[in-house]
Amino acid sequence: MISINQNIILVLCIFYISFVIYVELANAGRPLFPGSDVDDQLKRIFKFLGTPTEETWPGHTQLPDYKPVPMYHPTTTLAQVVPKLSVKGKDLLTRLLYCNPNYRTSSEDAMAHNYFNDLSTSIRNL
Repeated sequence: MISINQNIILVLCIFYISFVIYVELANAGRPLFPGSDVDDQLKRIFKFLGTPTEETWPGHTQLPDYKPVPMYHPTTTLAQVVPKLSVKGKDLLTRLLYCNPNYRTSSEDAMAHNYFNDLSTSIRNL
């Protein structure tokens, strides 16, 4: 039997994976951050979002498995990375792409985002 916490995690994973697939489709089939390994993946993410600092994400250096990485400052805009994504899609993606989870939109708020307003009610209520 799946517990409530496992169920929530499952819903979040399905939502996240679905949106990532959509972004990749909107990005001509290319991954948003095509890293060759974990370190390269993080480097690409931080080059896009900026490396977290104690000011932008207090306490992140105390997380398990934390290791220092070079300081990167954003050099690319979302419009450059996913130019075909709609304005609503870019807004939602921006809200999902915060390193600090305290600033990242919740799954509930993401599902209520106006990006999904064009979907039929029957699909939105799945």
